[in-house]
Amino acid sequence: MRRKVTAAVLLLLLLVCLSACGDKEDEDDIHNYNKTGEYESNINDAIPTATEDDLITKPPVNGTATPTPTPKPAKQYIVVLDPGHGGNDPGASYDGRKESYLNLQLANLVKEYLTSNYSNVTVILTREDENTKPSLSERVDVGLDNKADIVVSLHLDATESHKSHGASVLISKQPNITEQSKKLANCILKNLESLGIKNNGTVKKDSKDTFDENGVPVDYYGICRYGAANNIIALIVESCYIDSDIDADYLKSDMLPKMAEAEAKGIMEFLTKHYNNGAEG
Repeated sequence: MRRKVTAAVLLLLLLVCLSACGDKEDEDDIHNYNKTGEYESNINDAIPTATEDDLITKPPVNGTATPTPTPKPAKQYIVVLDPGHGGNDPGASYDGRKESYLNLQLANLVKEYLTSNYSNVTVILTREDENTKPSLSERVDVGLDNKADIVVSLHLDATESHKSHGASVLISKQPNITEQSKKLANCILKNLESLGIKNNGTVKKDSKDTFDENGVPVDYYGICRYGAANNIIALIVESCYIDSDIDADYLKSDMLPKMAEAEAKGIMEFLTKHYNNGAEG
């Protein structure tokens, strides 16, 4: 009897051992299989993330990278600045101030600001000192000889009453340049106005004794007249009144550079936003 019990126990132990050591693959598969027919993901597994190498832009399959577009070069401009008067013509004078000298100072400051702040502009002066006085046609010729885009003649205004103040721009009335001249004038006037200088607008004036081939009076102002005749934008900026107590502060050494900056910015605003090579339309 004891032998039968021992044999039964050994048989039972053998069965248990075989069961414990068997392949559990089928059982695990059944356990981890959900009702949708997909294996359940292990929530403890880390979600894969992109590495730095993954984020590097790869060249095309053919091995040639997409070429970087070449920046379009800025359009180059030529500006002629004409310091009004000079030589034996001092222009207006008041309270120790002389227009020809201030015009030359202002022109040099406008040139300095333009060439220091814009790489695409060349500035040429019609006179470099107080001893020179080019004729009106010669001043415009400087623009023509250098294929300038614009000629800006810098002046200061004055009246017998000494009661006016502010800036104005004298422009041609001729149809080939009048609209472009007005746009340039308004750009300059707007920037001067930002300093507190009164904006007196643009002025056109007929000659009383000179007419074109059709008998129509030409421009009274020589700079404008010669400019229109040669299809180049040429105008006169009366930056402020030399004989005005209101405008006097703008002509002091600490304010003249600010006036020059305003005029330079007006010039470049026109050239970069409104200029169409002198053609109207």
